[in-house]
Amino acid sequence: MIDIRFGLLLPWTFRLLAACAIILGLSAWQTNPWVTIIIGVAGFFALVTAEGTEINPANKTYREYTSFFFFKTGRFESYDHIERIFINRSKESQQMYTARTLHSSTFEDTIYNAYLKFSNGEKIHLQKTKNKEKLMAVLKPLSDAVRVEVTDNS
Repeated sequence: MIDIRFGLLLPWTFRLLAACAIILGLSAWQTNPWVTIIIGVAGFFALVTAEGTEINPANKTYREYTSFFFFKTGRFESYDHIERIFINRSKESQQMYTARTLHSSTFEDTIYNAYLKFSNGEKIHLQKTKNKEKLMAVLKPLSDAVRVEVTDNS
């Protein structure tokens, strides 16, 4: 079973609030331990929810999952064979404005996206990252298991 984690499900702002809630919840331990437990469980839940793809080359099945408390949800689907694994390059830009003068700055990043294409034409997005070498290292076990070369379209 090859597990390729796409990333955390909640944005960084929610995870920061969850970490702050856990720390503040610990301060209420002596007065009300149940509040600390409830806040701790909810905060932990927000910190560990993730999404990804599991591929089982032996059974020729895959699933796109969402992981809550390390329990993965998602239905396994079968495939005939994997046609190709490929990487595309894209640009991501973000424009930010100052508070008073409304001057703007644009920040651009190059992002590498990994995809998996099945013989029936269906494509699934495996992962995205700014570092192509790390992406190639993540795709190497999958490439070896299904005996399909990684095509670099960047």
